[in-house]
Amino acid sequence: MFEFNHRKLHQNNQNTPWNQLWRQPLAAMIRMPWWLFFATMVAIYLSQIIIFGLILSLDARHIVGDAPMGIPKPFAFAIESFLANAFSGLEPNSRFTYAIAVLDLISGLITLSTLTAVVFSRLSSNEMPLIFSRHLCISSLDNGHLYCRFVTTDRSQWLNVCYSLSLIFDDEPEPGLWQRRIVPLTTLNTGTPQLSQTATLTHNLDEGSPITQMGIEGLLQRKAVIMPLVEGIDEITGSGLVQTYLYSVKDIMLGYRYGDLVSSDNKGQRRINIQKLNNIVAYNATS
Repeated sequence: MFEFNHRKLHQNNQNTPWNQLWRQPLAAMIRMPWWLFFATMVAIYLSQIIIFGLILSLDARHIVGDAPMGIPKPFAFAIESFLANAFSGLEPNSRFTYAIAVLDLISGLITLSTLTAVVFSRLSSNEMPLIFSRHLCISSLDNGHLYCRFVTTDRSQWLNVCYSLSLIFDDEPEPGLWQRRIVPLTTLNTGTPQLSQTATLTHNLDEGSPITQMGIEGLLQRKAVIMPLVEGIDEITGSGLVQTYLYSVKDIMLGYRYGDLVSSDNKGQRRINIQKLNNIVAYNATS
């Protein structure tokens, strides 16, 4: 049975940072760190309560009842309306106060339901379950292969997993006219019914490969990047997995292949050590 050893391994992801998603506040909250997410929600609650408390202060004499613990009645009533609970029995005694209380209640319902939806989305999402190797390896540009390897950081089983590799580069079809092109790279393995812990994507560098046609220098001139894409379904939760990574031409190691991840222990059980994910060895030394 395959097992992980030394599972602490970190790598930057390709997701847009939360602080750049100003036009998508829900997406920003989903990608926030947990401590910042809860701090943000507390700040939203307090700001709404303070705003409605100040508005209710304009007609505080029409709030009937006594507030607990010496809290000003407008703010105590704003808290009760926001949470849809009557802790001290405060009641409105004017149309203005009643209308503000209804708006405060609606605001609280929307905010609480939004918090519930965001928390559910955070708990049901899969944050970076895959870790890609730091480098791509090319055994040889002369009928060799390009390798891309990744591992999973948890023990979940991913079903109906599909792999793909794409080459993205700048092309100049006419002098002075540049376009961004995306060319798929054929892989020897396009997917698997079940992904447990690791996989290696392999692209054959034959005469039809755009990498062979351009060469390393051509890729550098075109500012090319290589993007692996992995899609699958979590067998336990049924949630989808879509993860990408970007490699620049400088990340390609020519004349190398990946070192072995799998080893056998004293009991004959095969184990995967993800700390060796980035290990590479010279291809000529084993050919």
